[in-house]
Amino acid sequence: MNALRLLAVPAAALALTLSGATAAPAAPAAAPDPAPATVTISGPANGTTVQAHVGDTVQVEILAVRDYTVTWYWYALGTPTPALLSQTAGSAEPNGDSHGTFSVTAAGTAAITAIGRCVPDRGTICPPWAINWKVTLAVS
Repeated sequence: MNALRLLAVPAAALALTLSGATAAPAAPAAAPDPAPATVTISGPANGTTVQAHVGDTVQVEILAVRDYTVTWYWYALGTPTPALLSQTAGSAEPNGDSHGTFSVTAAGTAAITAIGRCVPDRGTICPPWAINWKVTLAVS
């Protein structure tokens, strides 16, 4: 019985020594990519920069704006940077609201734009300009 105990201790020590000698140092874990998210942008975000990640979905909703005797309707919601954003849906509603859905396909700086046009009340006129709406996306 003592002989077995004596053999067991050196065998256990040898196993510990070998396992320590052959183990490679652990590499630091890479930060996981963030899970795809839905980024929601609304009209008041005009002129701001919004953070997004590759793989995210961006949903934009700009509501018509009433201003005295005119209403500003939103049209042409889209992106001048289709290499970074792919528009998957979009509509301009009869009430002046505009909606769009974009898929973020690459890192960089992208933009989403829309044009606001005046629709006057009966008997009034619109100012001689349009409103430009733009949000910048910082995509990582």
